[in-house]
Amino acid sequence: MRRIVVGVSQSLAGLAAVRYGLGEARRIGAPLYAVRAWPFPAHWRGPAVTEWQRELRAEAQRYVVDAFASAVGGAPDDVEVLVAAPVGRADHVLLDLAGDDDLLVLGAAGRSWVVRACTRAARCPVVVVPEPELARRRPYRTLRRALSKHSAARTGPCGEH
Repeated sequence: MRRIVVGVSQSLAGLAAVRYGLGEARRIGAPLYAVRAWPFPAHWRGPAVTEWQRELRAEAQRYVVDAFASAVGGAPDDVEVLVAAPVGRADHVLLDLAGDDDLLVLGAAGRSWVVRACTRAARCPVVVVPEPELARRRPYRTLRRALSKHSAARTGPCGEH
């Protein structure tokens, strides 16, 4: 295999995919290509839009760095990690980036449309990493939903408490 391509998400399944992809990259000595796609309407133009796109791309790159920090404590020293934050729908971006001799690693929490699209159309092997078992249990989901509502109720419109 030429490289490991991981679709990065900060969901529990996404973090598990980062860990799996990193393990595979170590095992076979391949670089890890960490991808966080972000959509942007093609018809938006102008200097302000260009600056906004730069900011969104930088935010997507920070998202990947944060995901690695959450999943494995930060960027590894023993594996080459390349971060990509291209514009586009996640499924299109991942399918375009993952070549015939790559391994595409995706996290799947529930019924992910990105996972379905990629497993149907990929030219390379695809590994789908589920969220941890605890996250699939009803009490955990109920607690997560309650905490999310509680946090939203305490947060103002601009994120302040």
